[in-house]
Amino acid sequence: MLKPQDQNSWQATVDSLPDLLWDVLIIGAGPAGSMAAIHLASQGHKTLLLDKYRFPRDKTCGDGLIPDAIRCLQRAGIYEKVCQAGRQTKMATVFSPSRVDLEVSGEFLTIKRQILDELLAREAVSRGATFCQGKVKSLSLDSQRVVTALISDSPQQIRTRIAIIAMGADVSLLRQLGMVSRPKASGIAIRGYLRSSLHLDHMIVSFDRAIIPGYAWIFPMANNEYNIGCCVLYRGTSTDQINLKEMFYKFTAEFPLAQALLSQGEMITPLQGAMLRCGLTGSQPLKGENILAIGESIGATFPCTGEGIGKAMETGELAASVIHKALTKRKSEYLQEFPRLLEEKLKPRYLGYQIAENWLAKAWLNDFMVRRARKSRLLRDAFTGILAETIDPRMVFSISGVLKSWWK
Repeated sequence: MLKPQDQNSWQATVDSLPDLLWDVLIIGAGPAGSMAAIHLASQGHKTLLLDKYRFPRDKTCGDGLIPDAIRCLQRAGIYEKVCQAGRQTKMATVFSPSRVDLEVSGEFLTIKRQILDELLAREAVSRGATFCQGKVKSLSLDSQRVVTALISDSPQQIRTRIAIIAMGADVSLLRQLGMVSRPKASGIAIRGYLRSSLHLDHMIVSFDRAIIPGYAWIFPMANNEYNIGCCVLYRGTSTDQINLKEMFYKFTAEFPLAQALLSQGEMITPLQGAMLRCGLTGSQPLKGENILAIGESIGATFPCTGEGIGKAMETGELAASVIHKALTKRKSEYLQEFPRLLEEKLKPRYLGYQIAENWLAKAWLNDFMVRRARKSRLLRDAFTGILAETIDPRMVFSISGVLKSWWK
């Protein structure tokens, strides 16, 4: 097996791969794919991690990691390494449409995806995985239940016992395989980086009137840089025809903190956009006996928050757990557990966030909830618990939840 460890060779090319049968081929080296590779390689499986880009590569994202992502990094034993490359903060400030602010405590980390994704892929390599650049154009299954991947612009064919598709919002390969029930994305986001001499040490989320039913963010990064952007989730109405750049410029021109940052700094990158797939719906996670899909490919991004890094990594963990059993016990039937594990362990959390999104998408109700939380310790603690996933959003975004806030 290749051992590409040094600076120039840690990501090989598909043409240099040996002709062997891999245990697992993972297509896509974002947080979902790399986390699966880390766990599988650590358990001794012949793991090939493939990405169509040469690393390091940029990735449009808000770059914010909340407690679910932090727990994944801790379980993988790489949290400290990621912390050293990112920026930690203990506070987020949420602004309602009327710019009523609410401070929410928690453990947060910001790190550019260009850096995070390379750290995770390198970690997979250090655990024994092989990492290559190459674009898969098709997957097929032969009579021996071996998956063959054909690579664009290469005669190389990759043979594997199990394949994982982790291509983010790009569902082109899933569509070829008949694994997509909803090809349309759930929403859209844009972001850019600015550098400013103004110091801001907490994360900002604003349900600004220029953007609602979406929201805008300002996240402090390392080196006096800030990730600033906005996103809107589609709601199946005429508002789906949106001009997100226009919303962004209106927000930065009118939101006081954005004005202050720009008055003492400047945008250092152009705006870049990305599609979002939310709700753990829209794609099937298993095709046949041995092709799985994880991460945003199966809609792992949360509604309401638009946070997808942690949940993507969790789907990678779950996939790795069933694959490990299937390979060690030589029974592909264990892979059939993957859809069930998603439904049991992850899917219930999405319903609460969908309800929270429906509440917060209404400006008057959004204002009301933030004002109530400023007066209620119960609600303030509940918002912290929602981010940490220790509290179901349905306990807060409900009539009973609001009534309780009047007494505590």
